[in-house]
Amino acid sequence: MTNDDAQLLQLTICGEAAAWKSVGFNVIDIGNGNSICSVGGVKIYFENNTLNEGIWRIGTKRISGAIDSLKFDDRSVERSFSDNHSILLDHPNGVTGIDHLVVTTPNCNRTTKAFEEMGIAARRVRTFGNIGSETRQTFFWLGNVILELVGSNTKEGEGPPSIWGIAFVSKNIEKTVKFLGDACTPLKPAVQSGRKITTIKTQEFNIHNALAVMSPHSESK
Repeated sequence: MTNDDAQLLQLTICGEAAAWKSVGFNVIDIGNGNSICSVGGVKIYFENNTLNEGIWRIGTKRISGAIDSLKFDDRSVERSFSDNHSILLDHPNGVTGIDHLVVTTPNCNRTTKAFEEMGIAARRVRTFGNIGSETRQTFFWLGNVILELVGSNTKEGEGPPSIWGIAFVSKNIEKTVKFLGDACTPLKPAVQSGRKITTIKTQEFNIHNALAVMSPHSESK
């Protein structure tokens, strides 16, 4: 399977549409309590569903089912509503795309194996922290979006992985920080050299996943 075969198309979220609007995302009501917005070609679908919290399903090309219990679906919500609904791309907060999706796991080896058995190969591994308690980051590509898998480098625990958060991209990060004001943390250097990052204070808005905004890559992948 190639990167394009696993292209990220959609993230499904339970509720939270009003909360995302309040931090500057252009969210459109599509009826029946459901809403949608588009970020860099990826649809974010706010589902009228109280059975889950936060992001609970990942929509990609040609992948359907579970990857170590993470729910994947190759169907797009676009098929379920009228073409008359216009998905506006411009967001008042300046966000233009998704840089990476963060997934945490209690067992990096198990979850990595599950991704690779589905044909999504690990592209890079990074470890950091104190000897014996290092954290491991494993990077996969879902088309042009990175999936960053995070967990212990030494321990293999039980339990399922979970979707922790999203890092977005803004072409004018200073403008984004100015728009968000007290709703975000002060701008600081990102781990990636030459980039800057701010974190949206999601807990204050009852958003269940972590959301960050970064300046663009200085180089292409």
